[in-house]
Amino acid sequence: MSLRSRVVLAVIVVFAIISLLAGWLMLNRAETSLQTAFDRAIQTRADWLLSMVSVDPVILPLPTDRERMQVLYQAYGRTRELFRSPGFPDKPNTHRHQAPHRYSYRSITSQTTTEQTPDGQIRLTLSVPDMSLRQDINRLRWVFGLGWLLSLGLAFGAGYIVAGWLLRPLQTIVDQANTISYATDNSQITLPKSRDELYQLTDTLNRMLSRIRENVDLQQNFFGAAAHELRTPLTIMKTGLEVTLGNEQVPGVVKPFLSGQLDEVSRLARLLDEFLTLSRPEEPTQPLRLSKVDVSQLINQCLNQLASLAVDYEVMVRLETDKLAHEPIVTDAVKLEHILLNLIENAIKYAVTGSSVLVQVTYSTSWLVRVQNQTARASGPTLDLIQPYFRADPLKEGHGLGLWIGHRLTVLLGGTLRLDWQAFTFTSELSLPGPLG
Repeated sequence: MSLRSRVVLAVIVVFAIISLLAGWLMLNRAETSLQTAFDRAIQTRADWLLSMVSVDPVILPLPTDRERMQVLYQAYGRTRELFRSPGFPDKPNTHRHQAPHRYSYRSITSQTTTEQTPDGQIRLTLSVPDMSLRQDINRLRWVFGLGWLLSLGLAFGAGYIVAGWLLRPLQTIVDQANTISYATDNSQITLPKSRDELYQLTDTLNRMLSRIRENVDLQQNFFGAAAHELRTPLTIMKTGLEVTLGNEQVPGVVKPFLSGQLDEVSRLARLLDEFLTLSRPEEPTQPLRLSKVDVSQLINQCLNQLASLAVDYEVMVRLETDKLAHEPIVTDAVKLEHILLNLIENAIKYAVTGSSVLVQVTYSTSWLVRVQNQTARASGPTLDLIQPYFRADPLKEGHGLGLWIGHRLTVLLGGTLRLDWQAFTFTSELSLPGPLG
């Protein structure tokens, strides 16, 4: 449920409770006023009828067809009934109407004073049907109920509009925050003119963004500086090992050891390249050095670099290309080579020993590079593999960065990278856009 809906719901609940309580009190007051006015009318009628009663001689006024009357005369400790209308209620209700049946009555008793009748006291009880009173009360309740429901509807509509108006500055903050796509973006959220809670929230968000940018800059500078500082000695070591291996005076027993060291130095150099790429993964303006590239030729170069790795893992790599695969592609050769090296190296490392890694290159409207390898597991995660520091098999060597960086570079080149793992087969499909125009 959105914040706007929750605010409106809370306001409606509070309004409903308060309006219901206030309306109930007002309804009770209105019902009491109607009953009091009805009783006063009966009282006036009863007083007028009593004024026409005479005991000696006995003179009695007659009530109407709807009225019921009883006249009692008390004198010398005795009570004598002078008149009783047919159907006079045995237990007249003098204070409230009787709702259970249709012909309920409200009764009022009026009696004479000692000045009016010195020898005794005349008591007249008048009962009148209260149907009209009950109809007025029911009509009042219906009006109150419909008015309460109508007020809730109007309050909901008005509350929804007002809540949207009040939350509009907050939505503006959200929209501006969504436009800040990268941590290196120096954009700031516009501060509201009024120094209220929204101003404090916006100012806090801006200060938080500044701290995040500082931390990201420190991290990127650290990765870049460390990689550059380590690249020079590694390059010197690699060159020295290559020169030493090329020297015929080096004993043959030492050469396997030197070759292993050269492989480790080369692996560390590739790891440094990954760190350099990792230090700038979110830069939207990362430069692309575009040139015409033969995809098949580039893949052959990658296979030559990974030939020793395939021998170590006892895996054979096969390359299949169609006739149109030699069409040149305009892209960044260094980044594309990095992607292909990661995909093929990943396939070699996780392939079953003695199996084959198939690399297919096809071209129709776009270039498609498919890398397949047989795995020991039937299936596994694919979305997690493009997350940083995730490895499908923790027992295999690696750093958990290859596929993640490959995915980032693929997006940078305008392509797509799809991963599929089922039926003991892992498939990586790299799709690159065709030429424009």
